[in-house]
Amino acid sequence: MRFGLIVEYEGTEFYGSQLQAEARTVQGEIENALLNIFNKNIRVYLASRTDSGVHARGQVGRFDEETNMSPDQIRKALNHYMAKDVRIRCAQAVKDGPDGFDPRSDASSRTYVYRFNDARSAPVLGRHYVTHVRAKLDAEVMNVASQSLVGLHDFTAFAGPSTPSGAPTLRNVESASTTRKGDNIEFEITANAYMHQQIRRIAGVLYDVGRGNATTEIVGRLLASKSRGAASHVMPAEGLCLEEISYNGSGECGLPAITAADSVDLSVN
Repeated sequence: MRFGLIVEYEGTEFYGSQLQAEARTVQGEIENALLNIFNKNIRVYLASRTDSGVHARGQVGRFDEETNMSPDQIRKALNHYMAKDVRIRCAQAVKDGPDGFDPRSDASSRTYVYRFNDARSAPVLGRHYVTHVRAKLDAEVMNVASQSLVGLHDFTAFAGPSTPSGAPTLRNVESASTTRKGDNIEFEITANAYMHQQIRRIAGVLYDVGRGNATTEIVGRLLASKSRGAASHVMPAEGLCLEEISYNGSGECGLPAITAADSVDLSVN
């Protein structure tokens, strides 16, 4: 049986989402909880890799295990064994097997939000979820600049150092916008996929635009340059949150539902 998970976490105390030796990660936290529940090692696969300090409201994962536990019983058990900075928001049975649900390759889009805060003093409440900046930002000008991101583009200029040489750099951005909400300025982007540090480097360019150190044309020029890492200003991780990963699914968690032909008995004995 295969189970899909919607995972929320505060990234402050995590060294990223993917498993690392001798470091606390989201994947490791979930796998340790599964070990407590099933008394064996079970591999968890996540849809998107997030760096150290990056948060998620809608990370997606999956694992395989034969059990009579219902998806919601699994959700409750996982949350019982995990620390309070990571939670399973939803669990759902999904198709298993070689052609079963894959959280990474089956995703149709991923939505991230980068949050700036330009209050006169850095906030105390919610400080882990925004990047405080000293300059007052012009959200309207930033929004104009962000429109240049929409469409199919070569994002080589926004590639981070962990992007493999020769890796595909074309990405399709469905939407991008920047809006002010009080002292917070939120840059939201939805695309099919991203490269290492891509969003944090875009945020760095928008920050320069918002404080008047660059014009709105800078985004288009960087895209056209195709110069690896040309967008060199990388904003801090704490302002970034993976908000949602979308699938062509209609199940309880928004993941692909098991069809009648794929149905399994999830009743509790």
